Amino acid sequence: MANEINLITPPGAIRGAYSKLNPQFKEIVDYYCSLDKIASSLSVPSFLQPAARGAQFLYYLQGKNLYSLDQVTENDVVRFFIRDGKPVYTASSRNRVAKFFHAVSSNYPEFINFRAWLPYIRVARKNIQYLTDEEVSAVKKACLSEETDLSYCTRAVGILLLYTGLRACDIAALSLENILWDVELIRITQHKTAVPLTLPLSTMVGNALFDYLTKERSSDSSCLFITRRGREFQSSDVICCVKKIFKSANIRQNKGDRQGTHIFRHHLATSLLKNEVAQPVISQILGHTDPVSVQAYLSADIDHLRECSLSIEEYPVDWEEVLANV
Repeated sequence: MANEINLITPPGAIRGAYSKLNPQFKEIVDYYCSLDKIASSLSVPSFLQPAARGAQFLYYLQGKNLYSLDQVTENDVVRFFIRDGKPVYTASSRNRVAKFFHAVSSNYPEFINFRAWLPYIRVARKNIQYLTDEEVSAVKKACLSEETDLSYCTRAVGILLLYTGLRACDIAALSLENILWDVELIRITQHKTAVPLTLPLSTMVGNALFDYLTKERSSDSSCLFITRRGREFQSSDVICCVKKIFKSANIRQNKGDRQGTHIFRHHLATSLLKNEVAQPVISQILGHTDPVSVQAYLSADIDHLRECSLSIEEYPVDWEEVLANV
């Protein structure tokens, strides 16, 4: 991936704070962007995100008239993240800054202390809207029934999401070469992590792709999915397919209902958990580089959460007393 990155001037992804830095601080960000060893192991976005946060941190120091690294104290590092007692950055942003500090510390040893001074920021977990069994049935019916007006392309995208849990960016980037029909496999390099991933080509997915390729697709492009106007798919096109499927299935049409593609990854993960599949195996199927990532899906595993509930029978409620105090 290193050859895709401008190693002299950081690209547009970090132009905001970087362009305002003094030469000394710019040099630090430039040093990070020159680290071929790190760049080659990550996708371009994953490589640049720590640089962007690192540039923001340096710009913050500059705004506090701290122009030399040896002037920086623990309070300065903490106040970048926490002000008036409240975090101004998320835990993921804190982790990106930590990666930047670690990477540049080989040439700027002051960052070893900076990393040790990073404050703990609690990971915020949102309530997860998960696909119910009824919704899954409705999605399957919409994608498989000949009575719906969905295109074969939209149907194939929906089946891929439902049975593989692939990210929208990876589905959009699928090429004909990624579908290994002879050995019944899907083999890709993930866009987010640049890590190879191999998944089984199930009969359901294979049939949906075959129908699309033989009944609808007409293009010389190596890209698997093509829009009706002949353009290669983008992530936004995958999201558009999901909205069409939900509309055809008559689900998630209320304001605020989650309609993104990631909900299918949640569905696959929780389905595997319900079937007692080991968490490391689930992480491998979802293409996680860190097995801990699957923990986020446990909060949607309702069946197993119910098993953890405690009975309150030993603590009866005196409803007369409660109602008297209303």
